[in-house]
Amino acid sequence: DGVTALAVFVQLAAQLHAQGKSVADYLEEQYARYGYFVSANSYFVSPDPAKTGLIFSRIRYGPEADEAGADVQRFEFVRSVHGDTLRYPRTIGGFPVSYIRDLTTGFEMRDVDKVEAEAPLVVGLDECRPTFPVSAGSHMITFETRNGGRLTMRTSGTEPKLKYYLEVRNQDNDREAAARDLEAMVNAVAGELVRATENGL
Repeated sequence: DGVTALAVFVQLAAQLHAQGKSVADYLEEQYARYGYFVSANSYFVSPDPAKTGLIFSRIRYGPEADEAGADVQRFEFVRSVHGDTLRYPRTIGGFPVSYIRDLTTGFEMRDVDKVEAEAPLVVGLDECRPTFPVSAGSHMITFETRNGGRLTMRTSGTEPKLKYYLEVRNQDNDREAAARDLEAMVNAVAGELVRATENGL
């Protein structure tokens, strides 16, 4: 894949050179057109599968009743067919969650931040069925936030790791704002979602 990408990049650089442009010039044009993107991909070493399962369970269903400390506001999606209530966080790093896709439980919904907070929402099977295949044997959740953030969290299939892939798009090409938002969301992954300190990760 890397060799193929390099070949395509060289072709692009040659075409741009013929037009009197550099790759850097072209990149700036894309930022102006599509916004500025920043990303952070990392992982937590989590050698205990039971603990990893509890971390993802807390993300999906909220904290246990006896858990000390404050928690973020949460959605309440009642799935009568499955007999469960999903309580995903309403914010990540203070930014409203607008989209959720959980390929472990089989849940997907857009514009979730427009759901009323006062009462649980009963959702039918067809209202929240993911377009991608579901696999109950591994964890994978994707969140999008209104600030242009996109976070995917998953377990590794080969290592005892909980991985995350995070990007933020600032459509106004504001690089400082994008960097600030990214940092806030990285901190929220560790502090709000994984609770790395509490879980010893």
